[in-house]
Amino acid sequence: LDPSPSSARGSVLAARNKRCAAMEALRAAMGGGSGGGGSLPSGALVTRLHNKFCKFQVQAKRIQDRVEATQMPVDSGLAEDVLQHYSCGVAEALRMARDELRKGKWDIDSSIRAEHDTLCVCLALWELVHELAVSSAPSAARLVHWYNRHYLEEEIAEWWQTASHLAEGRDALEPDSGLWEPLVRLALADCHSEVLTLLRRASASGFAGNSQVTRVCEFLRKIRSLLQMEQAHTSKVDFHRDVAEVQSMAKRILADSPAEHPTRQLLEVYAGCPQRAFEANEDIAAKLGRTWVEDVAYAHAWVFPELRKTELGDLLRAVAQRRTSETIDDLDRVLFAVFTLDIPSLLRLLDSMPDRFPPFFVTHLVDVLYFAGRVPLVVESQGKALVPPRDWHLMEYAKELGVGSRAHKRLAIDYLRSGGCDEVAKQLEEAADEYCITAASEAEMDEAVALLVDLELAADLGPKQCRRRASALRASGDLPGCLRWACQAEQYSLPARGYHVSEMLDSIAESVQELDDLLSVLTPHSLDEPLTRYPPESLVALLSPSGALPVLVPSGRLYFFVQYARCRALKLEGRPASEWAPCLVGLLTSGSAGPAALARRVVEDELLPVLAEEPPALSTEDALLLMRYVQGLQSDPFARVRLTVPPEKLHQAMGLCLSRSILRKPMAADPAARGAGLPSWAGLAPMTGLMA
Repeated sequence: LDPSPSSARGSVLAARNKRCAAMEALRAAMGGGSGGGGSLPSGALVTRLHNKFCKFQVQAKRIQDRVEATQMPVDSGLAEDVLQHYSCGVAEALRMARDELRKGKWDIDSSIRAEHDTLCVCLALWELVHELAVSSAPSAARLVHWYNRHYLEEEIAEWWQTASHLAEGRDALEPDSGLWEPLVRLALADCHSEVLTLLRRASASGFAGNSQVTRVCEFLRKIRSLLQMEQAHTSKVDFHRDVAEVQSMAKRILADSPAEHPTRQLLEVYAGCPQRAFEANEDIAAKLGRTWVEDVAYAHAWVFPELRKTELGDLLRAVAQRRTSETIDDLDRVLFAVFTLDIPSLLRLLDSMPDRFPPFFVTHLVDVLYFAGRVPLVVESQGKALVPPRDWHLMEYAKELGVGSRAHKRLAIDYLRSGGCDEVAKQLEEAADEYCITAASEAEMDEAVALLVDLELAADLGPKQCRRRASALRASGDLPGCLRWACQAEQYSLPARGYHVSEMLDSIAESVQELDDLLSVLTPHSLDEPLTRYPPESLVALLSPSGALPVLVPSGRLYFFVQYARCRALKLEGRPASEWAPCLVGLLTSGSAGPAALARRVVEDELLPVLAEEPPALSTEDALLLMRYVQGLQSDPFARVRLTVPPEKLHQAMGLCLSRSILRKPMAADPAARGAGLPSWAGLAPMTGLMA
């Protein structure tokens, strides 16, 4: 495969129209043109490949689950169909991307041209691997038509045009006519219907009575092309039987043909030849094959159509022995590896040429080969397990996607989650962590956290990412969002604890402005909901905008702030102190501790002004609880709550409230009866015992 302009394929490289073959584009790229680079292809191709990949992984998982559930072996036919559909889908995605580039400025823009060339090469290699390593169909006809698509696209059109023009002449069937050469070339390319059409046209235009041409036309009418025979049968045996019948018919006509008749070479295409003729280089492929690829394709199709795919390596070596003058390059070595099914060598060659075979292509190719049983599950070296080839390529492609947009980062996660080794799991966790960090909106963060749950990484990454989000929202002044994500973080902690939320609320309470903003956020829109109901509807709506019931965070601080905000709202609304003051006393005395500064504010700013009101704001029991609480503050050795009001003034106000409440309703003598008359918020709160 000499890349010089004097070679057969080098001359074809001069063509620059939109019907250029894929291998021509490869020659332009391999011949020193601008490389395609290792960058990602167009976004549409990345998305299409991802969709094909994910759909197949889901189907493969379903098959695996069915096998495990039924304890029955996998249906080989079903598995093969699913894999071939996946492989064909990837090829179609590559073809669509190539064709889309041809509609634009691919022929004048060097960067687009380079991407086009890369896609052409990748598509050609993918289809060859599919035919030889994935598909179970006979390869003789498919190999010829693969060669037609990627090597002879232009030449077949030129042969047809030339032969069509010559077939109109009266001397078209003469031995020295130029019709016969393109006619034989079309026959070698398995263009059966075209050959028959041209012969009939030439017979109609020339002199009548040419019985040999008539016999050949009748022969062509009775047979079908190799591809038609392959598609008409479900077994290789039927295909080989039909090919043998065609060869037998052609040999009989050839035996009766005049020695110098121009149809003989055409019949030699269909008649095949024995092994000794091939070894003597007397077969039609040796006579008319211009390159080693053409020689292999034609020899397999017309000389040895019964060869198994595992025997194509022997055919390739036989062809190489008679084409010693040809030079080869890295592309040829890639094709050699495919023909010989030497997958390790193929992968090494592909990895050595990332500009020509980018990671997006190699990753999907390895994935198909893995499920086709061509890539090992486990790789060891000197007793140590190495990263398997499939997992390694998944990781490499994920790294390339990870440096792109957020959408590409999301695709990288899907590729990594299909891997199986520990290294893939570690990179998956890192990719999921990075994906959460890039979330800019609430919707994106919700989707990212849901993804963590789906990946079973919520326990490891959920709390950290939710708290990071909460800190970012607090810094931007979004306290509702901050509180929501701080609480959501605790849903993924095992076991769930509320101390992070409590610490955050304490930090907010240290700032007067933030505290006022927090109380405003926690203030309900409706004051009709009783204080004994917790959590209130306003808190549920705040923590779960979707309306789903959130998991209540076990935070005494949160309970304190919510109830205080509700009591404060009742006070500002002008409601009687007897509706909300007892609840404040319950907050101070029932174990749901609040920050020291806020506890002082409740005592001095909220309760003290209403202790002297008539009727009394507190019952006898509540007044005694408040007096006990204040006495405990004064005897606290840590002095955690420092009251600024003189103790005498505070005790006088509490004593006055107690006296009035006793005169109004004496305290019950029986402790059980006393407890039966207390409102629920005067007893233990829902957060009793949570000193956080």
